[in-house]
Amino acid sequence: MPLRAVAFDVDGTLYPNASMYLRSVGLVLRHLRLFKAIEKARIQLRENPDLSEAFERVQGRAVGEILGISSEEAQARIEEVVYTRWYRVFTVLRPYKGVSECLESFRAQGLKLAALSDFPIRGRLDDLGLGPWDCAFSTEDTGCLKPNPQSFALLAERLKLPPGDILYVGNSHRYDVLGAVAAGMPAAHLTRRPVRGTQAVLEFQNYRQLGEYVLRRLADSGYNSGGRVSD
Repeated sequence: MPLRAVAFDVDGTLYPNASMYLRSVGLVLRHLRLFKAIEKARIQLRENPDLSEAFERVQGRAVGEILGISSEEAQARIEEVVYTRWYRVFTVLRPYKGVSECLESFRAQGLKLAALSDFPIRGRLDDLGLGPWDCAFSTEDTGCLKPNPQSFALLAERLKLPPGDILYVGNSHRYDVLGAVAAGMPAAHLTRRPVRGTQAVLEFQNYRQLGEYVLRRLADSGYNSGGRVSD
């Protein structure tokens, strides 16, 4: 199938997780119980999503039960500590080497660009100096965290493309690759350790390799620089 769009996970894919951990260590240590509770709650919600109400309420209730506080207090803590204070880290983070050039190359080829993260996007992509995007949203908007295929299906719907025309790029085989493949999307895996029996169409270690792969795909499908099939 032709390649018409490239979509990206954010955390650990567009920027190094190590940089984020280094910048966040003080905040995480001060609120370690909260971060552990969020991690535990999200594991539960990945396996058993609750679509009866907004994700922030579902997550708040789950975190509140773990910490022994009300769901309202849990929601307030998550908003203040994670979605406000932790998000300030992004103002000093830098993307992986080659990301900006890779995105510009894809735009020049007429490809649509999208981002799908398990955490709210808000201003994080702007803080990383990346954009513009044709589509950018969080799996929280659907109530279904990765690898649930529903969020990937919504990504295809918002891009107005068949899933098979979208290459999804992520750093987690379990969440990004398997989730995308379950929704009918080919996936590229950013990793230094190849996964045995991988379902990714590409395993790559740097963005030069990703860029070369995408350009080969476009050439093989007969696309010109305007994103149209050549005669």
